[in-house]
Amino acid sequence: MAKVCNPIYDTVFKYLMEDERVAKVLLGGILNKKIVAVEIKGHECAYQSDENNNLKLLRFDFAGTIENPDGTKETVTIELQKASEPEEVMRFRKYFGLQMASEANTDAVTKHRRDKDKTPYIVKRPRHIYGIFILGHSLGKGFEYPLIKGSTVFYDEDDNVLNFESQCEFLKGMTYHLYIIQIPFLPEKPKKPLEKILRAFDQRYKLEYDSKYLELTEDADKNSDYNVIFNRLLYAAADEQLRGNLDLEDYAERLYAIREAEKEDLEDELKETKVELKEAKNQLAASIKLLHSVGISPDKIAAQLNIEIDEVNKVL
Repeated sequence: MAKVCNPIYDTVFKYLMEDERVAKVLLGGILNKKIVAVEIKGHECAYQSDENNNLKLLRFDFAGTIENPDGTKETVTIELQKASEPEEVMRFRKYFGLQMASEANTDAVTKHRRDKDKTPYIVKRPRHIYGIFILGHSLGKGFEYPLIKGSTVFYDEDDNVLNFESQCEFLKGMTYHLYIIQIPFLPEKPKKPLEKILRAFDQRYKLEYDSKYLELTEDADKNSDYNVIFNRLLYAAADEQLRGNLDLEDYAERLYAIREAEKEDLEDELKETKVELKEAKNQLAASIKLLHSVGISPDKIAAQLNIEIDEVNKVL
């Protein structure tokens, strides 16, 4: 067993994905495709909040070259997002909208006109987009799977599924593949290749006294895909600066949790106060009506209850 950094933390996950070999292993394993090359085009750790929601997620944009079963290669965009808490789906949709609209996710293709000179011209061909979400939480009852994936299915007018023999640039440019990893449902005894890779994320192996670290076992096969990630996490645990940043992130997380708890307590107190005020108001109104029913004048009621005459008249 070895003590390694926990990749559920943004500091560690970012360190992981900055390594090209790790990125190839993890992304290739999730997509079930051979990734020839991969390059980070941008990343963002977003902390956003409004009056109703708080969002914390880590996002990476990759340009990847995949090799298809027939040997052809294709440049694609891979959008990777990691979130620790359940969030509003519209937050995630925003990033996909940006990716779909961005010319950075296109390739320049030379075509030729049909004139006698075959005049060349350039068109923008959209890259196919793969969206990956690594979630530290569950999607809810009925969705208890470590991996959920899907892509657009096309039908004819009779609802028959259409299986196209070749790719259509228009359809490819208007759709994307979706992959969702739910860490809580990783199997305790992984058997499939992807499950074995994702063992490095399994939170069952957290240290009881320090959740920033996991206790993992190295594979007997030194060259396994899992070991690529394991070794990177092991190096992270030996990096003094990274450990310092991890401590800061952990402190920020705990401080955030405390503030959220205090906010919830304050909201509960306000709700209780509103209920108490409403009950007091109802009791006062009942007292005014009772006194008035036995013939006591409004001015005497106001004096007896020590309130303004206007308040009495308002109730009556």
